Amino acid sequence: MSKKIQLNIGSRLGDLRKRKKMTLDELSSKSGVSKSIISQIERNISNPTISTVMRIAEALDETLSGFFMDINTEKSSSIENFKETPVINSNDGLYELSILGAGETVSWLQWYLLTMKPKGKLLSKSHGSNTYENITVISGEIEIQLKKQKELLKSGDTFRFATNQEHTLINRSKSITKILMVNYIDPINGSFN
Repeated sequence: MSKKIQLNIGSRLGDLRKRKKMTLDELSSKSGVSKSIISQIERNISNPTISTVMRIAEALDETLSGFFMDINTEKSSSIENFKETPVINSNDGLYELSILGAGETVSWLQWYLLTMKPKGKLLSKSHGSNTYENITVISGEIEIQLKKQKELLKSGDTFRFATNQEHTLINRSKSITKILMVNYIDPINGSFN
């Protein structure tokens, strides 16, 4: 990750924690992440793993996307430099998830660029009731495993499915696979977890 992204993570964590009026001790207790690690992340001394970010986001009652989004409704348009795009790397280094979605839409629309090395695997829990995902393979091949279904997608293919269930994405090709993922919610009856 670039230094710019690390700064954004630390700053965003500090802003969210203060907005939620939580002390370092309270966030540590609720997330199970040590106070010293949270402090180091806020000061950009430590680069958190995806599991650490997920635990902190959950303790702050934020979705993972919401954790990274800086909501600013005063702007009608914006350009985000690719160096400023929040990126999460898997612990094993086999995938990178770039969060492309806008903060203003995080409660009903989220989109990501997933870059997976060969044998990369992303396990995703249910996104909640009446939620859906569209996966388009930009390059490579991906296997999507649902509870009762497996699909192999190749470059150019799109698969749409309900995300009220666990689902796994696995790079089955021998090269890097790139995938555009778009998650959305039924605007009347749905809710993201």
